[in-house]
Amino acid sequence: MNNKQNIKYNTPALACSQSKSGLRVNIRLHTYRNCFLVIGIFGLFIFSSCNILSHSKKSNLTSRENYDFTYTFLEAERLKMLGNFDEATFLFEKCKKLNNISATVNYELATLYIQKKDYSKAIYFAKTAIKLNPQNSWYKALLAVLYKQTNEPKKAILVYKELLKTNPNRVDFLYELANLYNYIKKYDDALKYYETIENNFGVNETVSLEKERIYLVKGNKNKAYNEIQKLIESNPGEVRYYGMLAESYVSDGDFEKASEVYQQMLKIDPNNGLVHLSLSDFYRLNKEYEKSFNELKIAFASTDVEIDIKIKMLITFLNFSNESPELKDQSSQLLKILIETYPDNNEPRTLYADFLLKENKVTEAREHLRIVTKTVKSKYLIWEQLLIIESTLNDYEAIYNESSEALEYFPNQPELYYFNGLSAYQLKKYDKAQESLKQGVEIVTDNLPLKANMYSILADVYNKLGKIKESDEAMEQVLKIDKGNKIVLNNYSYYLSLRGDSLDKAERMSMLCVELEPNNYTYLDTYAWVLYKENKLQKAFEIIEKAYNNGGKNNAVIVEHYGDILYKLGQIDKANELWNEAFKLGQASEFLNKKIIQKILIE
Repeated sequence: MNNKQNIKYNTPALACSQSKSGLRVNIRLHTYRNCFLVIGIFGLFIFSSCNILSHSKKSNLTSRENYDFTYTFLEAERLKMLGNFDEATFLFEKCKKLNNISATVNYELATLYIQKKDYSKAIYFAKTAIKLNPQNSWYKALLAVLYKQTNEPKKAILVYKELLKTNPNRVDFLYELANLYNYIKKYDDALKYYETIENNFGVNETVSLEKERIYLVKGNKNKAYNEIQKLIESNPGEVRYYGMLAESYVSDGDFEKASEVYQQMLKIDPNNGLVHLSLSDFYRLNKEYEKSFNELKIAFASTDVEIDIKIKMLITFLNFSNESPELKDQSSQLLKILIETYPDNNEPRTLYADFLLKENKVTEAREHLRIVTKTVKSKYLIWEQLLIIESTLNDYEAIYNESSEALEYFPNQPELYYFNGLSAYQLKKYDKAQESLKQGVEIVTDNLPLKANMYSILADVYNKLGKIKESDEAMEQVLKIDKGNKIVLNNYSYYLSLRGDSLDKAERMSMLCVELEPNNYTYLDTYAWVLYKENKLQKAFEIIEKAYNNGGKNNAVIVEHYGDILYKLGQIDKANELWNEAFKLGQASEFLNKKIIQKILIE
């Protein structure tokens, strides 16, 4: 019972709560309990008899009846082993009719009704089996388990006491009795059976911890501490037990004794990460925050502490990182430690990327996500986050390449077609943009804004490819989804004005755009240009002047348009001034230079 265990903690119970001063880590340093052979329902299914008719009252079956019974019994057993419980139950019921004094048949029926979760029938057949064969411990053990299952602990206690009369050294029965008394809060009786186990089988962690808990409930802290001391004495090299004792002292506010125990822990296992994790919490409670964080860093660099525990703690840390620059710096340090400790685990790196994004360190965040996507191809959200970052950086080459790769793994994600089509358009790969965006709009279902955005870009792509009809149809699709889409209203009306096509429709759309955003110089310019094309020159002049005065004076196209309208109104000198102004700004029309030289309007 006292064999030395591995010094590493086995699955500590860790509870994290939050406070302004930092992260509360409450470590009990429990392990999974050393398991006694506790009888469970399924364990009791393993029962066999060399003679099917044994363990029963004397049978008066004829040889033919005996043959039928035996054959039916064996077939029922076979079906039960195959999992055909309904058919097995039917055959065992038949066996009971052939021989109603067979304890074994009643036992088998009890186990089958357990499978059906019909516990009342299971109890009935178990009790019948006991009545027919009172000496069989298996039947009684099954009945005890059934009473436990149906939450009848007092009845279960009576059965286990009966079992102990004939099996006084069965540790499983002793332990079940102790637990049942513990459950109904008869602590003195529970202690009696726990002590019997300890006296007969030696100090055991499970028993000692149950006794410690009971003593704490009874308010006897000294006896509770003694139970942990016994564990330490039984296995002085097991650092977990020291941790339990230290935690108990901390709970009582005896930091001096707790500190002594922690120092003993460090002597036993100085590199144990869970010891340092516990120490971190101890120093935090003692308001020694620098020491606390130093211990936490050691714990984070240790593989003794499970990464899932560290991640949970780190998320709590990150939630409070904005409260002070110090916490923010500590969060960054812990993230870097995790990345160094687990270079092949992408979760810390993903968390660090999120942290960097919040700090507006977009380029650094991108690099970490790129590392993740090199090894993890199957997490769509990481690809999407990376593409969003690339979009903020206007890195269309990267967007195109990364969205193309992502589409190999996620061909049904419409957002990827959007990114791919947008970047292809920006890179003037119009054929590829057309292909991606057409596929994208076909698979979008409930995300109408995304669908509208894809049709909007697709309209521009078609326009670049000279597919005027398709361009107009794409813009009509956008307006079906969002009739107030200002970008499409503006572009659609401008394209129509350039072609001199459906100018009345272009005017209505452009005017609506201006009504939605009256001081937008781009929308004002389009409206003025439509009016110009309709030869509504005075109105066009008023609108283009407003566009010019609302920020358009720095836009070569708007300034050139202003000059064109003035020329048509007969203000040739003023028109020439504006054309020269547009020339200085650059990026105006291809005819601008000729206009300036020849001082005439060229369209």
